[in-house]
Amino acid sequence: MDMSFLAKFRRQINRDDGKFFQVGNRPLGWIEAAGMLLATGALAAWQLQEVIGIGGLWSAIAGAGGLLLAVLGHARDEEDKG
Repeated sequence: MDMSFLAKFRRQINRDDGKFFQVGNRPLGWIEAAGMLLATGALAAWQLQEVIGIGGLWSAIAGAGGLLLAVLGHARDEEDKG
């Protein structure tokens, strides 16, 4: 059975086990996803700090916390598998 690229891509996108957010072929747990969203939000706040009215230190702390959550969430997911 020879499937086209788009058919394979559609099949991969449509699979869902209901427990994880799917990014590529690796599922993300909720802690890791929250950490990545927090780090992304911190980058946006850092770029818009004059408009928002917060200091750069708040963005740095939030970004560090987000990256820490992302790393810890990934380590926890790997520990649960093994």
